[in-house]
Amino acid sequence: MAQFMMDLLYSLTNCFFCFPGSPQLKINNRSFKILRLLGEGGFSYVYLVQETSNGQLYALKKIRCPFGQESVSLALKEVEAYTLFSPHPNIIHSVDYSVTSAKDKSDPGSKTVYILLPYYRRGNLQDAINANLVNHTKFPERRLMILFLGVAGALKAMHQYRVKGAPGGAVAQKKARGVRQEAAQADEDAAREAERRRSSKERNRDQEDIEQEPLMEGEVTRSQEGVGEGEIRAYAHRDIKPGTQLASFHEGGKLLNHLGNIMIADDGKTPILMDLGSLAPSPTPITSRSLALAMQDTAAEHSTMPYRAPELFDVKTGSVIDTKVDVWSLGCTLYACLVGKSPFEARSEETGGSLSICVLSGDWRFPDEAQQRNGKSKANAAPKDGEGITGSVKEVVRRCLRVEAAERPDIDELIELVENVVAELPEDEGEE
Repeated sequence: MAQFMMDLLYSLTNCFFCFPGSPQLKINNRSFKILRLLGEGGFSYVYLVQETSNGQLYALKKIRCPFGQESVSLALKEVEAYTLFSPHPNIIHSVDYSVTSAKDKSDPGSKTVYILLPYYRRGNLQDAINANLVNHTKFPERRLMILFLGVAGALKAMHQYRVKGAPGGAVAQKKARGVRQEAAQADEDAAREAERRRSSKERNRDQEDIEQEPLMEGEVTRSQEGVGEGEIRAYAHRDIKPGTQLASFHEGGKLLNHLGNIMIADDGKTPILMDLGSLAPSPTPITSRSLALAMQDTAAEHSTMPYRAPELFDVKTGSVIDTKVDVWSLGCTLYACLVGKSPFEARSEETGGSLSICVLSGDWRFPDEAQQRNGKSKANAAPKDGEGITGSVKEVVRRCLRVEAAERPDIDELIELVENVVAELPEDEGEE
């Protein structure tokens, strides 16, 4: 309880410090009232805000960009991706955004990025999972599989994106390029301001590091260079998950407090995929050991551990990382909806072993399978969360969680598989 109160106090004070002196904020001449903090992680905070002119609620993401730590280009990568895939019924869109200079004299090149997003009062998929656990209820299977189809449809738009093609066509691509150019200009301005305040000695000392700085990985529209109009330029999300777990994960000494990225629209039926900051061009050939290690580091930072594909835990030189990482994460997400947590969280807690070892070895099972292997009959064993799952639904999870990426279905095969399952499932109780 003491730790909870400390965390609450920290969040509240961060909110006050982020918007000193006033609960009001302006974005491109639109005024908003800050209501409360919704979540935080790393350099970012998400607030519930209300537009003062009409009372409309939004989610406002604030990202601090101290120069040399998190660039504006990286922060606005989300907006670039939202714009590229807009409009899509299952992918969130950015309502507005702005880049401002931070009022920090000790870091003159720092910027702050504000991204205004739709607010979904039902929260994310993890909120629904938590409610099921508390109330000892479960998702109606047919409704769950239809929701799963919506997420798969969003991923199909990414996995099979065609340059200047649907959903937004050439107009969306042009707008996305504009976002990237604005971000690049903001980074250049920040660099010039920081350099202006440095001494000549510091500039000479750092020059070699600046010259050797690689291009930012995971470029969105920039990765389309050399790809003809109408040709496929695939992208992988790389961080599909239902939402933030009650416990954050520590990896490499860093606290990883990931926010949810599958929201539930206000109709209670439509999934909305968001948080495209982890988006990356696909496939990615791993041609050297240094690239393999860089990929592992990126995955550790951007791909939530219990939902991360095995090929991202131990990246092999000569391998290819492709969109099948999302299929794995979808399988973990479906299992979490059925049972209450990721299959590898469940197995790691059951055995006391390492979560990463469970992932790499494909060591997981459904709760009723664990009882059967222990020699317990259903008549004598106490029921567990996740029992009574239809066999065809289980098979979808099994197909997604093949350790070898080549053995998993691609997004088209997965959609066909799930559509067949939905057709065979009986109508949920109370469904019209």
